[in-house]
This record gives sequence, C-alpha cells and structure tokens, in this order.
Amino acid sequence: MIILCNTLDMVKRHSDGTHASVGFLLAQVGARAAQRFAAALEPLKFTPPDAGILRLLSSSPGISQQELARQLDMHASRLVAVIDALETRGLVVRKANASDRRIYALHLSDAGRAALAEIGKVAHAHNDAICSGLEPAEREQLAILLGKIAAEQGLLPGIHPGYRTLGGEKQRGC
Repeated sequence: MIILCNTLDMVKRHSDGTHASVGFLLAQVGARAAQRFAAALEPLKFTPPDAGILRLLSSSPGISQQELARQLDMHASRLVAVIDALETRGLVVRKANASDRRIYALHLSDAGRAALAEIGKVAHAHNDAICSGLEPAEREQLAILLGKIAAEQGLLPGIHPGYRTLGGEKQRGC
C-alpha cells in the first residue's frame, strides 16, 4: 500500500501545532549546508571562502585585488592575505596591470583551474546530497524561491555575505 501525504505534514510541528518559521529553517539548513561543504572541501585542503574566490577569479580573469575586494564586500587587507596563501600554493598568479603597474591583475594558474574543477565536483555532490529529499522540479522551484528571497535581501548572486566579516568584523566606512 502506498501512502501519500502532504509535504508540510512531514515537517515537525511545534507543540502548538505550527511549523518552524521559514527564517529558522533557512538558518538551520544553511548552517548544516555550510558545515557539510566545509567538511567536503577539507580533503582538498580548501575552505569555502577559498573555493568562492577561485570561482570568481575563473569568471573574472584579470580582475584587480581592489575590485575583487569590492565585489566580495571584503576588507581589502584580509583579501591580500587570502590571495597570498592561494598564490603560495601556486593556484593564483598576480600580474602587473598593463595600464597601471601599481595594480595587480589576478588570474588562475593551471593548477588553480585544476583545483577549481575538483572543487566543482565536490560542490555538485554536496548540492545533490543537500537536495536528495527533493524531486528535480522541487529543486528548481526551491532555487527560484530562494533566489527571490536573496534578491529581496539585496544579496548578490554568487557572492556569499560571509566575506564581509572574513578574518574579523568589517569596519564601518572601509
């Protein structure tokens, strides 16, 4: 015998019969997703911020450190330390900007592109695991709804808001 049920009935109810708030569920699932993604990246010796920066450099070759910091809404001095670490690992190359030699253009190295491909495999598997309880149409619907919420909150597509405080609280006016 097959029993069909309303998906909301599968979500745990509070003692008063109400469901958890959307905000709480987003925070709960977001925290779990972040924990699991970080754990999945550990064998590759990457953090989620590293992965995000490599992805952005792949889509914006030659971007300056200043522009990257602006896009990430990240304190520029903290970004320098992250780029230094990625450069030391041979994943990022700084090149003098042709029009202003005081500015460095950032590029992925061949090793950086290979690392990003591995990170992409991990990210794809992670997404599949997080969404394993959803049908393909539900995944698409959820992505659309979350995209609407993110846009209404002023979040930029592809930019995690955690960069703002990476390495310490962002100072006002910086």
